[in-house]
Amino acid sequence: MSLYTKIIVMRAVLMIDRVHESCLSNLKYFQLFIISCITYFIFSMPSYAEEEHSSWIKAPFQQLDEFNKKDPAIALDFAEKLYAKSSSKMNNAEKATLFAKMALYCSYLGKLEQSQEYVDTANTFKPKPNSTTGISLLLTQATLLDSLGKAKEAMLLYKQAEQRSLDSENLKSLADSYSYIASSYSLNHNDIEAIKYFNKGYHLFEQLGDDLEIAYMKIQMSTSYSLLYDDEQAIRFANEALEYFLIHELFFDALFAQNALAYNYLRKKSYELAKEAFYQVIELSKKVNTEDYEPGAYLGLAKVFLQSEKNEKARYYFNKYQRYKTLGNTPYEKIDHLLVKAELELNDEKLELAEQALSKVETTLIGIEKENALSVYRQLYDLKAKLATFQDDYKTAYNLQSQARDIQSNYSNSEREKIRSKMKIIFDTDQALLKNKLLEQEKQLNDIALENAQNKQWLQNLVIAIISTLTLLLAYFVYRQLKTSQSLQMLANTDSLTGLANRRFAFNQAEKYLAYAKKTKKDFSIIMFDIDFFKQVNDEYGHTAGDVALKELAILACGFVRANDIIGRIGGEEFLIVLPTASSKQAAIIAERIRAATEEQSFTANNTEIKITASFGVSQLTSKEETFSEIFHNADVALYQAKEHGRNKVVLA
Repeated sequence: MSLYTKIIVMRAVLMIDRVHESCLSNLKYFQLFIISCITYFIFSMPSYAEEEHSSWIKAPFQQLDEFNKKDPAIALDFAEKLYAKSSSKMNNAEKATLFAKMALYCSYLGKLEQSQEYVDTANTFKPKPNSTTGISLLLTQATLLDSLGKAKEAMLLYKQAEQRSLDSENLKSLADSYSYIASSYSLNHNDIEAIKYFNKGYHLFEQLGDDLEIAYMKIQMSTSYSLLYDDEQAIRFANEALEYFLIHELFFDALFAQNALAYNYLRKKSYELAKEAFYQVIELSKKVNTEDYEPGAYLGLAKVFLQSEKNEKARYYFNKYQRYKTLGNTPYEKIDHLLVKAELELNDEKLELAEQALSKVETTLIGIEKENALSVYRQLYDLKAKLATFQDDYKTAYNLQSQARDIQSNYSNSEREKIRSKMKIIFDTDQALLKNKLLEQEKQLNDIALENAQNKQWLQNLVIAIISTLTLLLAYFVYRQLKTSQSLQMLANTDSLTGLANRRFAFNQAEKYLAYAKKTKKDFSIIMFDIDFFKQVNDEYGHTAGDVALKELAILACGFVRANDIIGRIGGEEFLIVLPTASSKQAAIIAERIRAATEEQSFTANNTEIKITASFGVSQLTSKEETFSEIFHNADVALYQAKEHGRNKVVLA
C-alpha cells in the first residue's frame, strides 16, 4: 500500500467517525456518505509519472539520501563516484535522477556554477516533466535563479513545479514546492506569502509523517517570523529544529538551525545570546569536520560586535572571515560582505574605502528589483547618510536618512496591515462558512422532521433496518481500521528484512526506558553489535547470503533477550539491544551468550554452509553519561575496540 493510499484510508476513517451519529438518524446522510467514500477512493489514486529505475540502483540511491541527511558533501562525492563507476549500466532516467541529486547537493553547498552544469546535464536525458526528478530539476533551477537575484524568473519555475506536482498527485513534490516557494518569498521580502506557503508545506509534510522535512521547514519559518518581528515564534521554531537535528546527530543541518537562531537573536538585539549562538555554529562546523561553514559565523560575529558598538572586535572577526572567502557566490552574499566592510571602514573613518564598498553594493544591486531588497536599501541609505555626515554634507545625509526611514516605515506598516487584513479575512471566512453550514443543517433537520411526521410508522421500520445495516457496516469499518492501524504501526516501527524494531523505534523506546531508569534510579544498559567481515560475506557469497546472515543473527539474538527488552536493526549490519533494569555486567553476560551462539551456529545460503562471528560493545547509564547519545557513543566506541582487538569479542565501555 502506497503512502498516498494510507493517507486516504486514514481520512476515510475520520469521515466515518464524524458522520456516525448523523447516519444513525438520517438515511440520506448515510447514502451520501457511502457514495462520497466510493467516489473518493476511485478518483484519489495517485498518478505519478515516475521514472523507471533498475532494482540494482535503488540501494545506492537510498544511500545517497542517507548521506545527504548527514552532509551533502559526502553525498555529492558518493554520487560522482557512482556515476564514474556504473554509468554504463544506467538508463537515461537513472542518469537524470543522479544528476538531479548532484545538482541539489551542489546548491546546498553553494557551488552554484557546478549545480547549473548538473541541471543542464540532467535535462539532456529528458526526464518526464511530471516525475519526481523532473520537478526536482525545476525547483533546483529556480533556486539558482533566486540566488542570482532573478526572483520573477525563479517564481515562474516554482509555480510550474507546484502545478506539475498537483497534476501528478505527487504529495512529496508538492510539499517541496510549497517549501521552495515560501523560501523565495521570504528571501524577497514577501514574508506574508512566505508564511502562507510555509503553512501549506508544513501541514502536507505532517500528513506524510516526514519529521525531517518539517524540521527543515522550521528553520525557514523561523527566519520569516523573525522578519515579521514575531521573535517568540521565530526562536521557538529554530530551537525545535535544532533539537531534532542534534538528537538525530544531523550536525550539518544543525549548523543551519543554529545559524538561524543566531540571526534571530541578532535581529532581537540579544547580543550575548547571538554571540553564543554563532560560537556554537563554529563548534558544529568542527563536528561536521569542515571549515566551509565557519566564515559565515565569523561574519555573523562581526555584525554582533558592530551593532553593539565594539568596532575592534568586529574588525577582528571580519578579518577572520576574509581569510576564508572573498565576496561570496551570490549577489546577496556579496552585498552582505560589502555592507559590513563599509560600516567598519566608516567607524574607522576610512572614508574612501567605505565609499568604494558602498559603490560596489549599488553596482551589485543592479538587476535586483528594489521591492525584493528593501532591507538592503535601508542599510545602504543609512551608511551613505553616515558617510555624507563625515563629509560635512548634512543635506544629503538628511535626505538619505529620510529615505531609509521611509523604507522601514512603509515596509513595516504595510506588512502589519497585510497581516491584520489576512487574519481578518480568514476569520470572517471561517465564520461565514460555519454559519452557512449550520443553516444548511437546520434546513435538513426541518425537512427530516416534516417527512417523519408524514411517514412515522414507515420511517420507524426503515430506521430499524438502517440501524441494523449500519451497525454491521460500522463494525466492519472499525475492524478494518484496527487491522490497518496495526499494519501501519508495524510497518512504521519494523525493519522489513529482519522483523526487528527499526532504528527510529529502537531509539525512541531507548529514550523512554532511559527516562524511566533515571526517574526510578534503576540500571539501564545497551548492547551494540554487528557481523564481522560482513562485506566479505556479501562479496564472496552474494547479497542474498548477507541478508540470510542478518535474519539468522536476528533470530538467534532474540532467543537471549527478555520480553521487555528492545532489539532492533539500526544500520546495515548493526544491531542494538536496549536492556532496562540491567547493569553493564548483566548486559555483558547476555552479549557473551549471543556471541558464543553465533560462533557455534552455521547457516546455509546458495547451497553453501556459512559461519559468521560478531563483535559486541556494551555501555550503561552512569553519573557521567546520562543521555542516550552519550551511552550510545560509549557502546559504539566499545564495539570499535572489539573490532580493533581481533573481532568476535565483547568489550565493556
